[in-house]
Amino acid sequence: MYGAAAMATPALLDDATESQPYPYATPEQPKELSDRDLHFLSLYTGERDLDKLRAHVFAIWRSVKDTLWVYRCIQEFMFLQPRINMHPFYPQAKADMLADNSKRILDIGCCFGQDTRCLMLDGIPQSSISATDITQQYWDFGKQLFMDADKLHVETAWGSFTEPEYIQSGPLSPLKGKCAFAWAGAVLHVLTADDVSAFIAHVHAMLGPSGVFFGTCVGQDPPGEWADTPTGKGKRYLHREDTLEALFKQAGYSKVSISRDTDLGILERQEEISTFGKHKIILIFAATK
Repeated sequence: MYGAAAMATPALLDDATESQPYPYATPEQPKELSDRDLHFLSLYTGERDLDKLRAHVFAIWRSVKDTLWVYRCIQEFMFLQPRINMHPFYPQAKADMLADNSKRILDIGCCFGQDTRCLMLDGIPQSSISATDITQQYWDFGKQLFMDADKLHVETAWGSFTEPEYIQSGPLSPLKGKCAFAWAGAVLHVLTADDVSAFIAHVHAMLGPSGVFFGTCVGQDPPGEWADTPTGKGKRYLHREDTLEALFKQAGYSKVSISRDTDLGILERQEEISTFGKHKIILIFAATK
């Protein structure tokens, strides 16, 4: 998860201000979990006792709260559901990978690894998946959450995709120019304007010919700066369709598709997104090298 690894608890505001730079605080108690919220975890683990799973999730949540930065998506238990399978491009990516096991996908900003595990459940070999994030700690909690530490063998790498050195000489550098797909479901909206630009360019470098970078992010209309980044070293920049498309094209992508969420399951979270401040939207993108 891109941002600070250390826990912080800023004040709850309708939007960010200079005196209180972050627009939400970590609640003392987790929200209630419905049976539906637990569906993917139950499917993956095979555990059918939902009360047992619910207690397990709450225990993990409290451990994370005491240790790490609790992003809004973690507060809302979004890590219990994959996002990748709701993206309109995913069926094509899945079909291509099932037909050719040599095609590799990068799960960037993997956090707990729910999207990686969705790929696995859909039949994608672990050898075709590389998961990466800025810190390993959320991933380690994911192994506790999904109870699969002994059978999870996906390639992992830890570092920032906004840093040129990570792409040029980091653990994923052997994959440069060879990845068929890259996925980032919740990364761009935690970055500064410069880092969004660098991130998109560095993903482009990792893709092979005709490779596709697809994902979702929170946007804003009109576009502009929002809250401090979790590191406190700059302001997050939220894009609109046209400004994000311009960045993709500037980075060299040959074909770009960006739309606002209107029919994905993610739309159910739109009301929650609106609490981040005014004019927030969800953008769905797919860009071909």
